[in-house]
Amino acid sequence: MSNKHLFAGVIALAMFVWVFSGELVSNVVTADEADLAVQASQVRTVRGIESVAMARQQVLAVRGQTQVNRMVRVKSEIPGRIEALPAVKGSRVKAGDLLCQIAVDTRQSEVNEARALLTSAKLEYDGVLDLKRRGLQSEINVARVNAALETAKARAQQAQLTLQKTRILAPFDGVVDVQPVEIGDYLKVGDVCVGLMEVDPMLVVGQISEKSIGAVALGDQVVGTLLTGQDFIGEVSFIGRAPDAATRTFPIEVTVRGAGPEMRAGMTAEMKVPTGLETAHLISPGSLVLNDAGSMGVRIVDGESIVRFHEVEIVSEESDGIWVKGLPAQIRLITVGQEEVFDGQLVNIDVSPLTAIVKS
Repeated sequence: MSNKHLFAGVIALAMFVWVFSGELVSNVVTADEADLAVQASQVRTVRGIESVAMARQQVLAVRGQTQVNRMVRVKSEIPGRIEALPAVKGSRVKAGDLLCQIAVDTRQSEVNEARALLTSAKLEYDGVLDLKRRGLQSEINVARVNAALETAKARAQQAQLTLQKTRILAPFDGVVDVQPVEIGDYLKVGDVCVGLMEVDPMLVVGQISEKSIGAVALGDQVVGTLLTGQDFIGEVSFIGRAPDAATRTFPIEVTVRGAGPEMRAGMTAEMKVPTGLETAHLISPGSLVLNDAGSMGVRIVDGESIVRFHEVEIVSEESDGIWVKGLPAQIRLITVGQEEVFDGQLVNIDVSPLTAIVKS
């Protein structure tokens, strides 16, 4: 074969390879494009809502016990026989109501006598002053009758006070809880007439750990429920400065006003003590999922339509849903299909036209 024929054959073979290689490349590109089209058709669509974190009051659950605000033993300041007990055990009394009546005996006559002596001493003092103005009395005489007048005043006041003490009165509004005496009993100085306890306001006493005590402030409003189901509202009125030696917890007292007769001393109460503000999302419990590690959280869709798993912490539960924290301030939360997608997956999210309403 001549060189001409060999050269022509090489050129023809090269052209043949070039033409058919272009067709092969074209076929490969077409296959890739087909795969992309298939993948695009397989992007899963999920449904979700837009949720915005809201500030809410953070509370600490504290178990406490009700106590009366104060309890006193009302005692006699003078000796005498009891003539009347108008406030019987269990009755409610107002401040100033009569609890025990001690026999007056000669105390009224002692008051009358002291008043008469006071009148006489005052007349004598006025007469001496008149003589002194006329130069007929010395300073010593004036001082003597003045001292007698002051003594008469003191005796009159003492007699009147002793008479008043025959009526033992209630120092505050309350309920008669103890009545150890009966009509006819003789009271000595310091003997108890009745035990009186103040039931409005009432106290609810609880303990808070040293970790949380710094977040509690005087005047904070507290809501709670008695074991009987009765709800109450009070405010923090006392925060202990020293912890219990055994539990290392600090005592707090919550004052409840107008609690009513249903709240009695010694009842168990569950309180929610505010400890500051926090941001959280209100979501449906059905939105919660578990990841491969067993952690509880939710799946959201980021700005690039990629599924992301976020671990959350449940703060509290309500009838409308559960409050959770650990999420960004604004999210697109998957509510339908969250169990069928995985972290890092590309999805289409159909956001509900009704944006989630989050209550503060």
